[in-house]
Amino acid sequence: MEKQVVFNGSKGKLFGVLHIPEKEKSPGIILFHGFTGNKCESHFIFTKLARRLCKEGFSVLRFDFYGSGDSEGNFEEMTLFTEMKDGEKAFEFLKIFDFINKERVGICGLSMGAVTATYVAYKFNEVKALCLWSPLAFPKIIKKKILTKKIREKIEKYGRCYIPGMGHYIGKDFIESIERVDMKEFAEKYKGNIFIIHTKDDISLDLKHPLFYFEKFHKNAVNLKMLILDKGGHTFTTEESEKRVIEETTDFFKGVLLNP
Repeated sequence: MEKQVVFNGSKGKLFGVLHIPEKEKSPGIILFHGFTGNKCESHFIFTKLARRLCKEGFSVLRFDFYGSGDSEGNFEEMTLFTEMKDGEKAFEFLKIFDFINKERVGICGLSMGAVTATYVAYKFNEVKALCLWSPLAFPKIIKKKILTKKIREKIEKYGRCYIPGMGHYIGKDFIESIERVDMKEFAEKYKGNIFIIHTKDDISLDLKHPLFYFEKFHKNAVNLKMLILDKGGHTFTTEESEKRVIEETTDFFKGVLLNP
């Protein structure tokens, strides 16, 4: 069953879809989308993953961060901190359902969604499995990629600026937030099971990002593995990579949460 849900986030109401299997009790999984993404994600890969996981016996929540998709707020009001708080709220929302096995929760984050995913996993001990797709490890790199001198001046003057080619305004608070978030502590202190997936031809985020996470997670992880695909790009947009990522992610969550 797929049920539309609404819950309170960091600054407004968040809209999502909850996939519920037929079984009476099930582990829960939350999906966190990337920068400018939404609960379906590119080529609906989050929808496809959620439906596959649901068939395997998982309850899955995918939702839009504040200012994205159908959720309340404007994109320019979004910051890394609002997304991190939205992640907390999503976790707390999932736990209110009696059919969720609250001791077996998994999280998957794509790109910038990996920041929130790692933070939520670090914050809540119930998160036993963490899967990161094309993870962003250094938020400051976003500033380098999109902020020209002209755009920077406009943000300083007006508090926001339209980014050509992206189709969105971004706000000054977002820029300040990406300068303040350091993933080192969150990654080093997480003690669960971790699976990182990246591609060699990701032109948005190079291999320094997954390798950073792999190194930092080593400190306390119960189990850690990483898969680097030859092709697929940032969001796994080849037939082979999409199929492989969904299969591998499903097997990972089954191994940790269904058959520990």
